[in-house]
Amino acid sequence: MPVTDAEPSSAPLDPQRYLPSGDEAGTAPEDRSFRPDVEGLRAVAIVLVILVHAGVPHMQGGTVGVDAFFVISGFVITGLLLREHLATGGIGFLHFYARRARRILPMAILVIVVVLVAIDLLATHGDTVSAASDGRWSALFLGNVHFTAVDPNVLVPRQSPFGQYWSLADEEQFYLVYPAFFALLLALPGKWSLTRRLALGLSGVVVASFAASVTTSGVGQLGAYYSPFTRAWELAIGGLVAIGTPYLKSIPIAAAAIMSWIGLVGLVVAADIISVRTPYPGYAAALPVASVALIISAGAAAPPRGAEVLLGSLPFRWIGRWSYSWYLWHLAIIVIAAEYGHELYGSLSITLRLGLAALALVVAAGSYFAIENPIRHSKRIAQSPGATLVGSALLVGTCVAFTFAF
Repeated sequence: MPVTDAEPSSAPLDPQRYLPSGDEAGTAPEDRSFRPDVEGLRAVAIVLVILVHAGVPHMQGGTVGVDAFFVISGFVITGLLLREHLATGGIGFLHFYARRARRILPMAILVIVVVLVAIDLLATHGDTVSAASDGRWSALFLGNVHFTAVDPNVLVPRQSPFGQYWSLADEEQFYLVYPAFFALLLALPGKWSLTRRLALGLSGVVVASFAASVTTSGVGQLGAYYSPFTRAWELAIGGLVAIGTPYLKSIPIAAAAIMSWIGLVGLVVAADIISVRTPYPGYAAALPVASVALIISAGAAAPPRGAEVLLGSLPFRWIGRWSYSWYLWHLAIIVIAAEYGHELYGSLSITLRLGLAALALVVAAGSYFAIENPIRHSKRIAQSPGATLVGSALLVGTCVAFTFAF
């Protein structure tokens, strides 16, 4: 099948593939090119994660926000690939990985470097050495493997300013193979449509991954919790929602609106009832994943009714835009404060942790405008995916070398 690696040039952007901002549309071709409800859903996901790390009562299951991010990510990336295939007839592998590098790497590396310097200045030598080791693996997007080895059980407390990087590792490991999986399904002989091929392939991923999740999950066991094999089904569910868009659009508007509110309530309820004593992901992950899938599915049929009335509002959308940076900064800042005071971050007051999380939001907003967004939308960088990947490898290598300075 054709493989293309062309990046957008100075020519007018294809409205079927690109938004006016220059971002590629992360929805199926039959859907709206931009989904404000999905952007706002990111805000709900990150706030749930913040609440659990702040120790807010009844929010032990706030880490379901990560499950929400996985479903959203699978939806967006699949939609993006569908639009690319429609526009070009192929999949641009270099383009795909270069785009991921521009989106993920600058902030991921910046946080590692800044946090290590801060811990070196404010904490003890032992804290710095431990953080440097965590940062090294996190920079290589192998944090999930590393944290499984050093933190086999969540019930044994250990704090790291980079504990949140495990989910980035899971995502990037999935996307390392996803374009090839997509292309392989397209290249198989036969007359099946693209939609049927993807539906069958992604359904197979859902079944196998969910089965692995159910059979390996245990109370507090991080091997299953951090594994990309037990999380792949969550991303695949997002992909199935994307390819099902033509059918989802036929849902009656009133029914779709109700679906979206049920999904939003389900996600919040999951955060309340899931705890560290719940075998996870396992069966329990089905509630937040299904809830998020309901919200996104309903949004294909009921714009702008249903939960989009809330999720599409400006406060939710702005926090959704800053969610990636906020996700990286919040735990790092809380842990730095704890180590400066020679405490476990769980022993800090809820009020202090919420205040530190609010500070992290300010830092995240600044990072978004100063670093994340300009690099992501840089036309000069985007024009050469090959050079972007070489530069990314050098950036990661430099960061890894930097961790050995501590």
